[in-house]
Amino acid sequence: EPSVQQALRQVLDDPRLLPERQGIRLQTRMRLARFLFPLGYNMIRNWLTPEKRREVILMRSEDLLVRLQMRNAAISGDRFEKLAQLSALLPALVEEKLPAVFIRFVSGVAAGMASLNLLNVLSKDHFPSNAAGNGWHDRVMEVTRGLPNNPTTEMDLALWKVAQSIRHDAESSAAFEARTNAELARQYLDGELPETAQRVLTAFLTQYGARGFCEIDAGRVRWREDPEHVIEVLRGYLQITSEDRAPDRVFQRSAEQAQDAVEALVAGVRSSRRGWLKIHLVRLAASRVRALLGMRESPKFFMVRMMGIERESLLACGREFAAAGELDQPDDLVYLSLTELQRFAARETFDWRGLIAQRRAAYQREFQRRQIPRLLLSDGRAYYGGMGVQPGDEANATLIGSPVSPGSVEGAVRVVFDPRQAHLLPGEILVCPGTDPSWTPLFLTAAGLVMEVGGMMTHGAVVAREYGIPAIVGVDRATRRLKTGQRVRVDGSSGQIILLP
Repeated sequence: EPSVQQALRQVLDDPRLLPERQGIRLQTRMRLARFLFPLGYNMIRNWLTPEKRREVILMRSEDLLVRLQMRNAAISGDRFEKLAQLSALLPALVEEKLPAVFIRFVSGVAAGMASLNLLNVLSKDHFPSNAAGNGWHDRVMEVTRGLPNNPTTEMDLALWKVAQSIRHDAESSAAFEARTNAELARQYLDGELPETAQRVLTAFLTQYGARGFCEIDAGRVRWREDPEHVIEVLRGYLQITSEDRAPDRVFQRSAEQAQDAVEALVAGVRSSRRGWLKIHLVRLAASRVRALLGMRESPKFFMVRMMGIERESLLACGREFAAAGELDQPDDLVYLSLTELQRFAARETFDWRGLIAQRRAAYQREFQRRQIPRLLLSDGRAYYGGMGVQPGDEANATLIGSPVSPGSVEGAVRVVFDPRQAHLLPGEILVCPGTDPSWTPLFLTAAGLVMEVGGMMTHGAVVAREYGIPAIVGVDRATRRLKTGQRVRVDGSSGQIILLP
């Protein structure tokens, strides 16, 4: 993340933070070796047989989720005994199995990134420059469009199939036309939607129901608990009548552009010294990018589903405690740490209600924060700055960010803080603090993307490239400097956002 990199340089130059001794302890070297050697070994195996290794990595992660589900299902006893077993289960499973799964996931993504970097090195000196002087880099980035095996784009395509099933069923289509999102969500939870809509939506939420807005926080509501946002997205998909805008067509077109980019890179290195070898390396590296880089979203998808399993069990316990009058709400338990859950389960005397109320209040207070620090130090220092603004007349300033998806587009700005209240119109430039998978359906409407945080491999950048949307990230205070309705030009090749009259 380039703006964090800027902050880290300041930290590294601070004499107060210099180490008191030179070198790295032997114990630390051993710990690093225990991580780096397996990582390197797995990266080599991934590079040699990418398709087979990807299947192995995903299969083993799925096995771990099944094991967690089975252990959760085996929990028994009264509510205190259930909570004690539940709060001890996740740490034990994490210690037992998660390190190996984590190394495999990281090795898959790292092998894909190494292949992408190799494409950069091979192409840099043998490809015509564009206006920004980095035409080779644009072509390399285009290789990542329409990547297969990305669970987030697979989710979008699955939701599109749900919309198509609803469109072709008269009763389901009529229900979506006549009822509000809230009514449809409530009817789904009660099992009262028309049969086709209920069936296809259930199948989708069985696979993706653990996702949600700010999903990396286990305390946040999941789609399976409140599917109103999914239904809103479905309603938007039902309004897509142009074949060119259909998600499956957009994805197919992006994949075709990626293949064109590979051929362009091959043509660029063909006449260079040892061009015959570079052609082979370009094709080899591009095939590894296509096979492995889509896994960038897999570790998070795995972790979110693991959180979803634990959250579901925790809420079930919470409902029992709330029914017994020992808690006020079923989700009170998410405001306690694992250690505190164990103490609560052991019936330790403490003002648990007071602690939970205090944390709820702090959580609500945080919603008033307009900007999140990019870097926090243990002494309380916070670094907020992004990539900055180009010097000059503020009214005509050019905002600077990190270019992560090539291309240029002009349009009106739409500043959005919550994807559930986006009101984004086709052709508008989506400007937001950051994105997670709950935002991705908006990418099919947006003409461009600007984010305050992020880097080359953050979620929004990855999906923007896959859909061929020009994108810039790491833009300092973008949601405050840009206003809804303002016209801008977003250049995802140079990282410039130019304000237009």
